[in-house]
Amino acid sequence: MAPQRINKSIVPFVFVPLFLLLVVFPLLALVFNLDVEGMTATLTDQVFWIAVRNTLWTAFLASLLGLIVAIGFGYYHLYSQQSPIYKVANLLNDLPIALPHTVAGLALLLAFGRNNFGFLGNTGLAFTLFAVVLGMFFVSYSLCARTIASGVDQTEREVVDVARTLGDTPTQAYFKIVLPSIGEAVFSGFVLAFSRSLSEFAAVIMFGGNLPGRTQVLASYVFTKVEEGELEMAVTAAVFCILLSVMLVAALSWGRSHYAHSRVVA
Repeated sequence: MAPQRINKSIVPFVFVPLFLLLVVFPLLALVFNLDVEGMTATLTDQVFWIAVRNTLWTAFLASLLGLIVAIGFGYYHLYSQQSPIYKVANLLNDLPIALPHTVAGLALLLAFGRNNFGFLGNTGLAFTLFAVVLGMFFVSYSLCARTIASGVDQTEREVVDVARTLGDTPTQAYFKIVLPSIGEAVFSGFVLAFSRSLSEFAAVIMFGGNLPGRTQVLASYVFTKVEEGELEMAVTAAVFCILLSVMLVAALSWGRSHYAHSRVVA
């Protein structure tokens, strides 16, 4: 009994102060450094709102692209786990977690830059909004793929087998039976990919650049304002990012509750 009493007392003693110091305190430091002058300058800055628009559009498109590819990965996860393409895709799904995102940006730059896509322009696809989308996709797709694969694992295989017995092809069974039954995983995968895309900086700035009013997104806007010594504007933009993130987390929580309630009603 003694070790259990010790564990119960040690865990909150260690967790609470570390959580407050390392997670809550930095966020509060941003909020407490807000001032009216910085807020006014930022919220009346047209470049800031273009960065907001760029961020939301490119994150949405990157997440949508990630969802499409992740649904394909879910198909292989269900039917073809022994195939070489699945093994390679499964291995590379973890790569963005360990790979420095500057390396990802450089890889994208070499693959889709002027060397291979110079016929599209002087820089190929680099330093365009499409490059920003690809940079966000590269670092966020795996989150969506893993989430959908987890959803596929929860699917009752017998239901899929019955659909196949009734004449459905593997593709028909996947789209008619499996995907509708893992709506929560599809929704969560999309929101997670969107959230990750919003926060991406290194891959985006390496491949998409940081051109104010053109390819600049919120993360690079904050970076630029710090570099320019406009700390008040950087703080305002950073707090805006936090509010956006909180809204996404709330949407994710609502979606999970909605699907959980739907299952109970069904």
